[in-house]
Amino acid sequence: MDRRKELGRIHTGDCRNWPAEIPPCPPLIKGGWGDLVGGFFFILVFFLFFSVQNSFSATFTDEVGRTLNLKAPPRRIVSVAPSVTEMLFAVGLEEKIVGVSTYCNYPPGALKKEKIGGYITPSLEKIISLKPDLVIGTADGELQPFVNKMAGLGIPVFIINPRSVSGTMVSIGNIGEITFSQSAAKGLVNSMQEKVQAVKEKIKGRPRLRVLHVMAYDPLITSGKGTFVDDLIRMAGGVNIAETAKGGHPRLSMEEVIAQDPQVIILSSMKSRDPLTEQKEWWARWKEISAVRSRRILVIDADLIHRPSPRIVEGLEETAKAIHPEAFK
Repeated sequence: MDRRKELGRIHTGDCRNWPAEIPPCPPLIKGGWGDLVGGFFFILVFFLFFSVQNSFSATFTDEVGRTLNLKAPPRRIVSVAPSVTEMLFAVGLEEKIVGVSTYCNYPPGALKKEKIGGYITPSLEKIISLKPDLVIGTADGELQPFVNKMAGLGIPVFIINPRSVSGTMVSIGNIGEITFSQSAAKGLVNSMQEKVQAVKEKIKGRPRLRVLHVMAYDPLITSGKGTFVDDLIRMAGGVNIAETAKGGHPRLSMEEVIAQDPQVIILSSMKSRDPLTEQKEWWARWKEISAVRSRRILVIDADLIHRPSPRIVEGLEETAKAIHPEAFK
């Protein structure tokens, strides 16, 4: 009997013992049991693959307690807030972002994305035209009507609600979960935690100085308890003089500021590298304040300390440098 035919009757697709003198080793030789077994195996794999694809379902709970279901890993994501956009870019999802808010200005790649309007009043029509399979927003503003409309159209919406530096890291982890980017998100959070720890080590044992953060100076608006800036001041080794004031962004009179006598004043610049010269000159008249006499009036990019993004740890370092510059020399 021809040896090829003889082997064909017993060949099952395992080519490890196929004689070198009879090339090539076929994965299956027609006419033998291998053909039948291999055919069955192919059909089984084909069936299982499409069954898994068609039956994919994952349920998530967002940070305001809503549940949403994804029928497939998201491939077209719309970000409704600058902080969300930074998180998505930071975990490597740039190619999956199809739309961002008008105020998404970082990283530079965000400027090239389609705009869907402001994060308080996003354009429903624009978002629908982008055909997203996931929309991610924040709990800021009155987004409930928007969320309801998205849900009515079958578009999943995931809401994050960070209120501190640690809460920002939790939100990054949650975004990693819902976008199936857990590994990248975990690595990012670990890096942020290391930077936080490095700041803590530098300021350890140093006195806590009184700090005033200024959002606006006419009228004087500051950051109160429960804000990101309040959290940063505390972590950076300072005491927020507005921590007992009512509201997240209370107004203070100059009499109150003079009575509290801040040792450091931090100004927020809405424009990158803006020295806020005019505002500094305005403060120069108040010689009764320790920070003014010692020229401890510093400017920090508002996006670093107001925005709950991965860069908030940079904001922490800048805040710590403003309060304890000697610790970073």
